[in-house]
Amino acid sequence: MVKLLRIRLDTKEYSLNKTDDKYRNLGGRGLTSRIIAQEVSPDCDPLGPANKLVFSPGILAGSTVPNSGRLSIGSKSPLTQTIKEANAGGAAAHKLARLGLQAIVLEGSGAAWSVVKIDNNGVTFDSAESLEMKGINATIDYCRELYGDKCCVIAIGQGGELCLGAAAIAVTSPDHFPRMAGRGGLGAVMGAKKVKAIVVDDTGCMAPRLKNPALFSQSVKAFTQGITAHPLAQGLNRFGTPLLIGMINEMGALTTKNYSLGKFAGAEKISGECIADLLDARTGGETSHRCMTGCVMSCSNIYTDPQGKVIVSGLEYETLALMGANCMIDDVDIIARMNGVCNDYGLDTMDVGGAIGVAMEANLLSWGDGPAALRMVEDIVCNTKNARMIGHGCRYTGEKLGVNRIPHVKGQCLAGYDPRVLKGTGTTYATSPMGADHTCGNAMPSPANPAYDPSAPKGQAPVSQFLQRYFAAIDTLGLCLFAALPPLDNPDLQKHLIDCAGAVLDESLEEQYLMRLGKMVLDEERKFNLAVGFTEKDDRLPEFFRTEHLEQKGSKFDVTDEELDSVHR
Repeated sequence: MVKLLRIRLDTKEYSLNKTDDKYRNLGGRGLTSRIIAQEVSPDCDPLGPANKLVFSPGILAGSTVPNSGRLSIGSKSPLTQTIKEANAGGAAAHKLARLGLQAIVLEGSGAAWSVVKIDNNGVTFDSAESLEMKGINATIDYCRELYGDKCCVIAIGQGGELCLGAAAIAVTSPDHFPRMAGRGGLGAVMGAKKVKAIVVDDTGCMAPRLKNPALFSQSVKAFTQGITAHPLAQGLNRFGTPLLIGMINEMGALTTKNYSLGKFAGAEKISGECIADLLDARTGGETSHRCMTGCVMSCSNIYTDPQGKVIVSGLEYETLALMGANCMIDDVDIIARMNGVCNDYGLDTMDVGGAIGVAMEANLLSWGDGPAALRMVEDIVCNTKNARMIGHGCRYTGEKLGVNRIPHVKGQCLAGYDPRVLKGTGTTYATSPMGADHTCGNAMPSPANPAYDPSAPKGQAPVSQFLQRYFAAIDTLGLCLFAALPPLDNPDLQKHLIDCAGAVLDESLEEQYLMRLGKMVLDEERKFNLAVGFTEKDDRLPEFFRTEHLEQKGSKFDVTDEELDSVHR
């Protein structure tokens, strides 16, 4: 039986109840957003006890559908003030599904720091006093020693304890590396609730029983074969997401020098090809690594220093773009070290990278000065002058320093794709309920759709609308974004994916299931945001994207307001 686990932190009580009908057949983003929309007042203080923090595995979690182990975390965001979902890989989603939990809901706020342990016997609360102001790495080590290696740890670092705007939540992989649910400052919500870590132990539990095993087996086999045969799978397995650096740079869309350029002269030095060659030559380095059980992409990596010591796992495109090209830093070891520090402190590398770029524009440090940028990141938790500011993210930093060019929407930093070239992605940045978030609908050119022009000023709204609905559904299923890309090129794979969901839910799902599900999620999120006070006027990019030509491409973001406003109509 699928149940909802509610944990009351002020009284250290919990309840385990059969899921209400209004939450039935949901998971992941769809469930986190519905719980927040139904149970949290839009005008609540995101860091107050009235806000809730929800952890939900996707609909497909616990099954053998490949790459179905994403964990959604939802709340009202202290960074954007909107409804928010951030997700991460790792081991937690599958373990929660095996425990029969559709979601964990943290309510109220504790009086002292605690570790919440969840297993087949229920919930226990242990003191986390010894972990106060300790990093995520030390917290993981502590939990492994105390609770055993078979547990998964969901944790915050100093960034969450300090309630910084860019605070993230880590979820451990099967081999205990942190994977970050980075966006929206949700680590600060967990910190405000005085929860240092959640430990999930599924010992003695079985995988969820399938309602239609024959249909499921046939569908999952076809889906797996389809995504592993896609060219994307081979590229990601060898180079990971850094393979995008060269392609996006060549397009003139790589965010460079605080979004003033579209090409970075040092792009080759931080490319996937360069990183793969470097790791091949280093002890302990791995170019192919799985962040979750059942992953068939292995698109992560383990980045080591010349002596073979692990710096970070994994080093991704967005970090390379925002902390590298955006800051004119071409030393990949420096970028990896900044990434490693952010992971340990529990901070979003994207908003921190955006903040450093803004600080460089304000002449707080020089363009391309990697060592100075690394020192600033290391000093965030020390409260050194200006460093703590960076930990609050891009908008906060820009406003503090009086910078006019701040690359954010609703308080969240844009991703590593310039919207003046990829205008469909820019449309998603502007209109997503989550603030600027490329994972909500990154509109890239594709051989499967040769008629689509990503730089055209017209026709971007329908593309963004489709992708936002599609990926809202994918986040609800708990599927990795990269496993969800091949079905965009092959409609048969979408059918197999829908059949997998139908077999799990014991429902006959129609062809438009994903679009219907995604629209429902988006409508609920937008309704919450409207109640907060957001309007269509907030669905806009910063003005400099409309007025400044991108130097190499000569383009501006010229999608009309009327088209932006049509995305969710």
